Amino acid sequence: MVNFGKINLMELQLFNSLKKKVTKLNLQPGQTVNIYLCGPTVYDHIHIGNLRPIIIFDILHRLLVNLEIKVNYIQNITDIDDKIIIKSQKENKSEKEIGDYYTQSYFANLLRYNVLPPTFSPRVTEYISQIHEFIKNLLEKGVAYQKTGEVFFEVRKNQAYGKLSGQNLEKLKTGQEKKMGERKNSRDFVL
Repeated sequence: MVNFGKINLMELQLFNSLKKKVTKLNLQPGQTVNIYLCGPTVYDHIHIGNLRPIIIFDILHRLLVNLEIKVNYIQNITDIDDKIIIKSQKENKSEKEIGDYYTQSYFANLLRYNVLPPTFSPRVTEYISQIHEFIKNLLEKGVAYQKTGEVFFEVRKNQAYGKLSGQNLEKLKTGQEKKMGERKNSRDFVL
């Protein structure tokens, strides 16, 4: 921290995935930082692989709070998904029962591991109409298509696809769980 009279400036350096280099963030006490972390799909208990990004983001969250930075930390809960539907059928329970049970388990584990809770944890089921609208817009823009009762995102129609992750589309492995005949391209995925 550098002290310039009444103004305290903090410089935080983070790796910028888009620019592929370390980027400086100049922060001031009272400033608000927005953080989003993709949360769990709640069909089972979390494991160490699920916990790793949560711990990393918890460290960042705690650092910012310690530096007197306000944090809006959003972590979604995917409480409807094929895995949840399959689990509900196996256990003869509703998708909501499965989602609620494992959501409670997830937050109990955050508490157990002394992880700061997110500021807001929206559940996918609370945003179904917005998701439908978003998918409808993708269809209208021609970057998604419908086939055999599914809606697919057409990867090749998005020039920036893979840019953030640094993935080369030609080197990506394709999913083997779906028959190619359902998709225009093996890299297209269900929305």
